[in-house]
Amino acid sequence: MRRRVVALGWLLLMPAAARAGETLATSCPAYPAHLYAARAALVRGDRVAATGELRRAQSALEWCLREEAAGRSLLAEHHTSRQDG
Repeated sequence: MRRRVVALGWLLLMPAAARAGETLATSCPAYPAHLYAARAALVRGDRVAATGELRRAQSALEWCLREEAAGRSLLAEHHTSRQDG
């Protein structure tokens, strides 16, 4: 069962990271940090920790997307400041 949760997490979260590339890492550094931690946990064979990290990654991504939609993300601030100056 845990293996399915971990696999599902990777399937749901990794495409978003692949599409956004560096922009996501810049605008939402917590998201890739949790994905890397989940991967490290899987390498160690710690599925419980990996599942927890995937859940934290999903929460971080959801938070960042809400912030970006509201115009409060690091990416939005950077984009606005570059247009101003």
